[in-house]
Parts: sequence; C-alpha cells; structure tokens
Amino acid sequence: MGRHSAVSAQVKLNEFLADPVIDWNSDGSVSSKTDEWVEVINAGVTTVDLSQYRLGDASGGYVWRFAFSGALEPGRIAIVYGSDAVAWQAETGYPSYGLSLNNSGDTVTLYRIAGPDTLVEDSYSYAAFEALDDRSVGRESDGVGSWVLFDGLNPYSGATPPLGTGCNPSPGYANGCATPASATTWGSIKAQYTD
Repeated sequence: MGRHSAVSAQVKLNEFLADPVIDWNSDGSVSSKTDEWVEVINAGVTTVDLSQYRLGDASGGYVWRFAFSGALEPGRIAIVYGSDAVAWQAETGYPSYGLSLNNSGDTVTLYRIAGPDTLVEDSYSYAAFEALDDRSVGRESDGVGSWVLFDGLNPYSGATPPLGTGCNPSPGYANGCATPASATTWGSIKAQYTD
C-alpha cells in the first residue's frame, strides 16, 4: 500500500509504530494505546514553530490526535507516544483515544494550521502487514527517501513494498541500522594492505 502525499513540507512524518507489544514509552506497562508512537522531523534549514502542527488519522474531518508545541531545529526529531496524545486529549477535552493507529491499516496525517487554512503537510497510508507487532514504518533516510519497514523485532519476508530492512524501530533516533564496531589492532589493519 504505502501511499503518501507528494509535498515539499519542511516538517515531515519520519517513522511510526502502530502495534506495540513492548513498553516503548518506558512507563512500566505495555499498552496498545499508550505505546504507539509517531516521529516527525524538521527536514528544512530553519527552526520551526511546532504549535502550528497537528496529527490525525483516517477518522475523517479534522479529528486531532495530538497538537505539537515548542520549536524544532533543523534535522531534529520530535516523537509523540500514545501516552502523550492521551494526556493532550485529557487537557483539551478530546476523547481519550491516543494516536489511534489501527492495526488493520490506517492513514497517519500531519497537518499545519496556517491562519484560517488547515493544510496537509505529509501523510502516509499503511496496510496491515506494516503494522504487525513492533514493526515500524519509516523513511529510509531521515526526512527523505523511500518508506521501508524497520522489522528487526518482527521480520517481514513478503514481496509487497515497503520491504523490510532488518533494522529495529528507532523512536527518537535516526533511522537505519547501527553499524557494530569491533576492536582491532594496528597490525591487523596494516596486514590487510601489504602483500
């Protein structure tokens, strides 16, 4: 599935996880409502006022799941856990649904409020296989690039894009696999380049 809007927004969706089975928000309990998460990234070159941005899903109309606040510097990531959304909903009088990312497929939408206008800055529609236990969907390179699965905790062997990377989800951190480092001696490095 994996449809997304072709926008040139500065703030973009970066990675999200719809079906948590571990304690992603580190509050001591596992909850499908509070451990879901969505990342946005400032892919531009200037700091952005996040108070203009909202998250929604495919509920229709402008049903906000979360309103951001603060500033986001270039290249930085902001993460929203379901528990953050529940707290915001309680403060603002919205029903307490959390991020409400459906495991059977849904659309995550990032809106920007610009005066009287509500603009879709970025969106991504995902299928059920993208939302299986602890499998996240994200951009291959932060803020740009194709959407892929971060399926290190729940490998995907199918052929329908987005394909798996074997990397783990990385809430709040750069997308991709960490490259393991190994200790070596100067002698073994020199030996690689001598006959």
